Amino acid sequence: MPTIKDISRLTGISVTQVSRALNNHSDVSQATKERVNRVAKEIGYVANRSAQNLVTQKSKSLALILSNLEKSGGRDNIVYSLISGMYHFAESEGYEVVMFTTSSVHQRDKSFVQLCKEQNISGAVVNGLRTDDPYYLELVDSDIPCVLIDSSVKGKETMTISCDNKKAAFDAVNHLIQHNHKNIAVLNGRTEATITADRFQGYVLALTEAGIPLNEKFIHYCDFQEDIAYETTLKIMTESPEITAIFCASDMMAVGALKALRFLEIKVPEQVSLVGFDDIPLAEYLMPPLTTVSQDFYGMGYEAGHQLLKMIRHEAHKNKIILPHKLLERKSVFML
Repeated sequence: MPTIKDISRLTGISVTQVSRALNNHSDVSQATKERVNRVAKEIGYVANRSAQNLVTQKSKSLALILSNLEKSGGRDNIVYSLISGMYHFAESEGYEVVMFTTSSVHQRDKSFVQLCKEQNISGAVVNGLRTDDPYYLELVDSDIPCVLIDSSVKGKETMTISCDNKKAAFDAVNHLIQHNHKNIAVLNGRTEATITADRFQGYVLALTEAGIPLNEKFIHYCDFQEDIAYETTLKIMTESPEITAIFCASDMMAVGALKALRFLEIKVPEQVSLVGFDDIPLAEYLMPPLTTVSQDFYGMGYEAGHQLLKMIRHEAHKNKIILPHKLLERKSVFML
């Protein structure tokens, strides 16, 4: 593989000057830069970025840390969309995206600061963080820039990107109320997620504004998991057959609920209406197509990369970005 020494030999320029020309230093003439880069291209030279980082102590990578990945998580396409958005931003700036995975257990063995120092990470985008995770508490005092997706930590060097989860849930439940539903169950996510609390607040607010009493029997937590939503729906529809609508705080939980309703031979939407959250690719192909809240996960990833780079460069950045959401009306809600 061609090296800087080969370029130096072919151009007659010192190794030091070749290196500085390749790194676009201002003290190297434009003519020298053009000559060095032309020869480098001719012989197929590729820069060793790892070596450059060790010399400059500056990484040309943006880190994405995925926490608590679920076995079935790939079906919703959310993580892929986040990665895709972040990748395209990084590419536009000449950066790369490096990805790491962690879990609640692993975070007890290796702190956020340790991970960043070992991997030469200047800052990271973090997705999937729970409120009881070690990283969640650590980020409050951390000096390492961190952008959180759908999770809020009031730290010295943190910022958050999400949709307005409370308003989005309100819109979803209000849509059911406008179709004359009053006995509305909610299948919410995991209790350790900040978005779970936000979406529950939206559910409560919609009922309150409509003068509908809150029924504790209709409130259930399914950890964003399809199988738990399936079992929960079987249980609640058996115990509370008066339920005419279910708001699911994720589309994957809506998939589980739909399967359970089919098993019970309950027609959707004629007997029970269903609303999801996320607008995963599968949603519009369900039978019936799912009414759901659409989020821009690609935009979240893109903006997360953008804000992270600003934080790393010590440029002005926002502490919180709320991206727009939209309620997509399909065929899973019926007017009573």
